[in-house]
Order: sequence, then structure tokens, then C-alpha cells
Amino acid sequence: MGAKKVKRTFIVLVLSFMIFNLFISMASNSYFLGKVLKNNYFLTVELQNNLKLPQIEEFEKFLLKNNSVKGLRYLDKTEAFRNLQKELEIIIPKSENPLPNSIIVSFNNENDIHVVQELLDVNPNVREIYIDSKFLQSTQMKVSAVNTSLFLFLFFAGSMFFLISTTLRGNIFKDYTMYAIKNSQNPKNYMVARNKNLIPFIVSAIIGNLLFFNIYIILRDKLLILLPNLILQSFKQLFFIEFIAVLIVIVVSWKATAKVKKEEV
Repeated sequence: MGAKKVKRTFIVLVLSFMIFNLFISMASNSYFLGKVLKNNYFLTVELQNNLKLPQIEEFEKFLLKNNSVKGLRYLDKTEAFRNLQKELEIIIPKSENPLPNSIIVSFNNENDIHVVQELLDVNPNVREIYIDSKFLQSTQMKVSAVNTSLFLFLFFAGSMFFLISTTLRGNIFKDYTMYAIKNSQNPKNYMVARNKNLIPFIVSAIIGNLLFFNIYIILRDKLLILLPNLILQSFKQLFFIEFIAVLIVIVVSWKATAKVKKEEV
């Protein structure tokens, strides 16, 4: 009967670590997706027709000095014209190209748009500034939703951490009680009970990690086939985060049992 309980507890810990890893991966992917979405904050700056290449390069250097500007991409009028034809699915003679040279300016968040816009409004190199308000608003809503999910998944991960820590503590006290009944005079009963649970605890964490990563890799590959535009972190991107998170759980849970010894035993 005792062996069955030990196996059951070990399985509970393995599953708990798997679920903990799941929530950490979802939180990490939410953060990663938020960063990708924030890269979509941009505005298009149409340049004056009389600007030469050295003037454009100087203008780009001027923009990059501003902390609100995250990055630049120069788009000459020929490339912009080709993109327009693809978008409209029509053929227009090159001689009738009405588009100017432009620079796509990206920034970190929606609050920077006003700073960047003020910087450009007074610049003589700028012909016009184009902001896709609908796209910007849509991106802001997505980022807000992703941030909400990030905190939600972190809460669930914290709940699993509490469950893992509580399960470890319960195992130690169960073994300590059994040793105390057999030999109540032994002052090392608690230390023996505690050390007995260390290796199974670490092994359950390792197995939980391995099982989770195998499932994650398989599911990620299948999901990306079904949904090519889906953004998910790779195994390499996720491994370090998961490793650190599980290591923190192991160390903190184990240290917490030493405090219990002084307070409750």
C-alpha cells in the first residue's frame, strides 16, 4: 500500500511539473508574441522628390539618434511601385509612377508615435507622413490581449509551483511521521525524511521536463503545418527559460522545507 502511494505521489509530481512547464511555455510565448507584434508599430515617411541619396542617408542617421525610433527601412519609389502593382493586381507603365521615395519608421510602442510625428512634421525632407490608424489600433488590441494572457499564465504557473511545493512538503512530513513513530528519540528523523525525498523530487522534475518538451516539439511542428502564420517559440528559444523556471521551483521548494522544520517539527 505504501509503495502505491509513493508511485502515485511521484506521478502527481511528474504531471505537476509538466503542467507547470506548459504554463511557463504559454507565458513565454505570450511575451515573445507581444515583442513580435510591437515590431509592427510603424509609420511611413514620404520624402521630398528632390532629395539625393547622401541627403537621405544623413536624414536616416538623424532619425536613428532619436530614442523613440527603433528602426528604419528605406523604400525607393521603384520597389513601392512594384508592391502597389502586386496589391492592386494591375500593370501600370513605369513612366506613370506617382510614388515618392519613402522610409518606414518603426518604434517601440504606441506612445512613441507622437514623439516621432513631432520630429518629422517640422523636417524639410519630409513630404508627408502616413499612419495606418486601423492597423495600429488592431495591433494595440492584440498586444493588450497578449499581455493579459501573459499574466494569466504566470498566475497558473505560480499555482502549480504552490502545488509542487506543497506536495513535496507533504511527502517529507509523511515520512518524518513514520520515522518518528518507529524511533521518536532519533533527532535526525526529519533530516532523513527530507533527504529521502530529494532525489525522487529532482527525478520527477527531469521526467516532467522531458515529457513536456517531447510533446511541445511534436505539437509545435503539427500546428505550424496546419497554421503556417502561427508564431511559436522553438525548442532552443524555450529551453533556457524552462530550465531556469524549473530550477527555481526545485531550489525554492527545497529551501522551504528547511524552514518548515524549524517552525512546525
